[in-house]
Amino acid sequence: MSSAKTLLKFELLLKKYNSIYRDLSSLHNAKNLDNDVEHSYRVAMLCWMLIDEYKFKLDANKVIRYALVHDLPEVYAGDISMYANYSQKSKEKKEAQSIKKLVKEFPKQKSLWKDLHEYEKKKDDESKFVYLIEKLEPILAVLLSEKDHWVKRKVTWEDFLERKQRKIKNLDTIAQFLNQDLMGYLKKNKKKFHKSKSRLVP
Repeated sequence: MSSAKTLLKFELLLKKYNSIYRDLSSLHNAKNLDNDVEHSYRVAMLCWMLIDEYKFKLDANKVIRYALVHDLPEVYAGDISMYANYSQKSKEKKEAQSIKKLVKEFPKQKSLWKDLHEYEKKKDDESKFVYLIEKLEPILAVLLSEKDHWVKRKVTWEDFLERKQRKIKNLDTIAQFLNQDLMGYLKKNKKKFHKSKSRLVP
């Protein structure tokens, strides 16, 4: 395959990645939905900034690579809103199938798939850190792009807290204080959430 075709093939993958929309408004245009590429870039930049800001003893290069690749399986598996009721096993199965398809399409990108595999295991400090930040980043995006995000979706503070924290509350990472601080900020701003009984089912 010529270099031009190789570039176009991977650019097409990025186009697909850019077309995976998320259940929140875009930061630059509230009329549009956010997408996986924008989210991944913001996560990478936030992680980089935080490593410098708090002098975290983490491999910044590895962190940024994890951040950029962490949602790539959604190219074929799709994104699932945190407010949706879904089977975690089904989600993991779809993402595993997506990874196999990606590896088959781009077998020479060994370092990319190695990083994705390492991130998925959540064993090293860098992957745990990125996982926490990628769960917190959408909150920041919502605060800057949608004043009524949770009200429109009839999400109460209690529902939000339970769903958001079930995966990250006990995550062993040096950055856990960031989660606690952000939750504290939201608790003081409960008016941003739906007040009556939520429609969500745990």
